Amino acid sequence: MQVVQGIDRARGVVSGLVGGALMFVVATATFATGASAHHSFAGFDKSRKVSIQGTVKQWQFTNPHSWLQVIAIESGRQVEYSIEGASVNTLVRRGWNRTTFKPGDKVTITVYPSTDGKKSGALLSATFANGKTISTGITPN
Repeated sequence: MQVVQGIDRARGVVSGLVGGALMFVVATATFATGASAHHSFAGFDKSRKVSIQGTVKQWQFTNPHSWLQVIAIESGRQVEYSIEGASVNTLVRRGWNRTTFKPGDKVTITVYPSTDGKKSGALLSATFANGKTISTGITPN
């Protein structure tokens, strides 16, 4: 009888260990996939840098990523670009804040362009009308 109880106890321990290990693997895979997808810049062509000259429409100094809306003139008409920037934490360490850009600011921005042809990109740097240039700290991954 003690042998049977010992075997049952051992089965319970092994079952618990296997279940726990399986839960760990699933949780790790789920987190890693989510983190990778969230922080991926796969939608941008990191082999090219494009400069866009325009006027700031809106600056969204938010997490998880900042956004800069810029109006450029192309072929005589206004075109709006939605530019994705780094996180607030990254930008604050580089001296940026919620007033870095103001509506109406004239800027030339450098971006990795989107791979789908949309008017968007990953913000690398910005140069203001006074010649001051700032960088986001985004690097290819």
